[in-house]
Amino acid sequence: YVVRPLPTRHSVMHVLLDAYREWGGTDKPNIAILDWREVPTRSEFELFMQYFESQGLTCKIVDPREVTYENGRLMHNDFHINVIYKRVLITELIERTGLNSPVVQAVRDHAVCMVNPFQCKLLYKKASLAVLSDESNADMFDEEELSIIKNHIPWTRVVEERHTTYGDLPVDLIPFMHKYREQLVLKPNDDYGGRGIVLGWQTNTSGWEKAVQEALASDSPYIVQERVGIPEEPYPSLVDGRLQIYERMLDTAPFIFYGDYVDGCLTRLSTDPLLNVSAGGGSTVPTFVVEKR
Repeated sequence: YVVRPLPTRHSVMHVLLDAYREWGGTDKPNIAILDWREVPTRSEFELFMQYFESQGLTCKIVDPREVTYENGRLMHNDFHINVIYKRVLITELIERTGLNSPVVQAVRDHAVCMVNPFQCKLLYKKASLAVLSDESNADMFDEEELSIIKNHIPWTRVVEERHTTYGDLPVDLIPFMHKYREQLVLKPNDDYGGRGIVLGWQTNTSGWEKAVQEALASDSPYIVQERVGIPEEPYPSLVDGRLQIYERMLDTAPFIFYGDYVDGCLTRLSTDPLLNVSAGGGSTVPTFVVEKR
């Protein structure tokens, strides 16, 4: 067999450089991988930094709290930052450093190129799927787009007192949620790490009804989404020095570049349908393509 990995660092580098040129940069940029120093993904940042440096670029891992913005230059000590490879979550960046932080000011003044930009926050919100799925927005899309949405986007609605549709059937949303708990999942619109997610099929009736009422009363929106089956496959695991084969739920998230092509993916395995690494519900694993010679 031929076994090959799915590397992505080269594509990330080219996207950063292309974005920098589109932004107006001409010289070789200094790249800052931006996130809090205490995040558990730092080892990944170090691998990116090593690769960028091997390609002749200058790169540092930088905490947003340790930068300054003076005379139109975003600085980390004496390091002038031209490109931000933004790994910090936008919500956390604003909550912790404010709207007038050095990073926000530099981006606002077009003094630094940030990839991805603040606009990407819209797609991070789970209600973006409700925009696509909700029948009240159908006139925003053509027939081909509606077909794609129907085939690939799970039924999703913002949680509120309203009438809507499920398939071709009219439904009263909140009573519908109560009745079909085992086919639904409740999620906060703007959170991560599995926080606030309630899986209806793992919750009793009273717990589900309480979660629905809390979602209705919350100052921040929640979405309700149709359950999507997760594939399971047997995977080898080394347990106490012995090789064991266990069924694992599989989630593969492709990396999309320029909105046009896929290069590599994030793969998670879990025994828990939440399938979230931050919440302790899974683990990330390398992905290889295996083909016969």
